[in-house]
Amino acid sequence: MYKIETERGDLFDVNMMIAMQVKVCGKASEAELTEAFRAAARAFEILNCKVVIDQNGDAFYDDCREPMNRIIFRDFELEELIQEQERIRFRLEDGEFLRCFVSYENASEMKLCFLMHHLGGDGKSLCYFIEAFMKSLSGEKCEYRKIKLLNNETLPNTSKLSFLASLVTKVYNRKWQKQRRIFGFDDMEAAYKSFWKSHKTTVKNVLTESRELSQKLKECKANKIGFTSYTIAEMIQDIPQMQEIGLAVDGRQDGNRTMSNQATGIAVRYRYAKGKTLTENAVVIDRVMKKKLSDENYKYLVLRFMSAFEPTLVDAVNLEFAGYFHSKSTGKLAKILGYGQNTKDISITNLTRIDIPTDYGEYRLTDLIFVPPVVSYGKNIIGMVTVGDHLNTTYHHYLK
Repeated sequence: MYKIETERGDLFDVNMMIAMQVKVCGKASEAELTEAFRAAARAFEILNCKVVIDQNGDAFYDDCREPMNRIIFRDFELEELIQEQERIRFRLEDGEFLRCFVSYENASEMKLCFLMHHLGGDGKSLCYFIEAFMKSLSGEKCEYRKIKLLNNETLPNTSKLSFLASLVTKVYNRKWQKQRRIFGFDDMEAAYKSFWKSHKTTVKNVLTESRELSQKLKECKANKIGFTSYTIAEMIQDIPQMQEIGLAVDGRQDGNRTMSNQATGIAVRYRYAKGKTLTENAVVIDRVMKKKLSDENYKYLVLRFMSAFEPTLVDAVNLEFAGYFHSKSTGKLAKILGYGQNTKDISITNLTRIDIPTDYGEYRLTDLIFVPPVVSYGKNIIGMVTVGDHLNTTYHHYLK
């Protein structure tokens, strides 16, 4: 069994579904696609696990003989599918981390949508599953990949919690002991049903084609800045207020290509300076980002911080956001952690150019759209990925 520590916040969050829509040039039968899906799922240890919560309230990945990961054949539109599926709880206790929907676009093209719970992996993980799926579809054997987690044992020794962060966790852990309770999957089911009665998300994808993308990348290269920094400057240039931008960061230290949630995150606060050009603003943002990423204390702060809380307290804060549970202390902690109304203004995950091949024998991956979940501590969620010569930028948020 593998203990769920730094990713415990994902367990009771009511929106943890990552989506990727891919278009594939080439035609395969339902039987061929089903076998490829099953072979790829067998290749990742995490997709052959289930989540268990023990009598002490600790959660683990444990072996599952018959996981519920599944492939379904039906026509769909991306936004409608996400709106439908994100309100259907992943049955983690039965080994359901992944759903795949397949639509035959025409005689020569297929559209597939992979939906994954964050405890099954991060954005890169889902790309690696798609790679294994496409390889299997083209007749290659999938390499078996064991679970690797970012936890208190594997995080860099140089990353430590500050005195203030440690104090906050100790104070709230002590308060929680007076009312501590262990939540189960029945609580999660009830929270899902209650929350999604009054919530709905919207998804919008914006395509940046080759010529425009090339011009922006040249500008970034000339000024030695990252494309994400440039994008942030573009997004906030007409907003007069200070903006807090959350950025998902790949936490893999060894470049492994297995599935699990190995993402961390940083935050940048910036007010767009009207007296500077777009590029000059981007240079400042880039400098702040690089400084924070070079500090391992800051880079892994969110993981160290969340794992320092009593696990059932983290569950309670998520259920507080969902409207299922309430207490004075969890309400205050939810505000401190940025859950509910006190969220980041913008949260961005940029997968950059997809880290997988596009050609697999007679099949070719022609497009990929990445939709991160609207987590409880985010408001305007943005997923970016470059495929071939174009960029897809997807905006995902709750309808007001």
